[in-house]
Amino acid sequence: MRYVALLRAVNVGDRKVTMKELREMAEGLGYENVRTLIASGNLVFDTKKTSNAKLEATLEAAIEKTFGLFSEVMVRDPAEWAAIIKANPLPKKAKEDPAHLVCLVCKDKPDTKAIDTWLKTFREKYDKGEELKLVGREIYIGYGPSIGESKLILPKKLCTGTARNWNTVLKLDAMLND
Repeated sequence: MRYVALLRAVNVGDRKVTMKELREMAEGLGYENVRTLIASGNLVFDTKKTSNAKLEATLEAAIEKTFGLFSEVMVRDPAEWAAIIKANPLPKKAKEDPAHLVCLVCKDKPDTKAIDTWLKTFREKYDKGEELKLVGREIYIGYGPSIGESKLILPKKLCTGTARNWNTVLKLDAMLND
């Protein structure tokens, strides 16, 4: 069975993990056909069918042991990844400006009420026209011309997850299906 694992907050600040080392760590766990995509902690691999939660726990423990840092890991199988793409509530943004569409892949389903409350407060202070849509466990965010200028950063208490832009989402889908 093939899986994608997304590491949260690696290669940010002093949290350095080379993708070569990450592949070697995964191979050491017995995973096969291990590949990475860009240096932001995207791992695709084959292993026997098991639960996402078990894979997440195994990878989190191995990352901590190998690299001396804790990084949350979100795992999805090809069907779940395809569902993320299909559920995208911002298809126009995906087509016209995929670099500024982000999918926040969360460990668990976020609390819709808490997200809505936070978003209302955010909009009162910093609104730059960002779009935010919660679908299942994922949060889709459409940014304006500059993600770096946006103040939209969800507090970790609302969602433990990691974001990938739409270009990366599609590249990972191709890796899951080749």
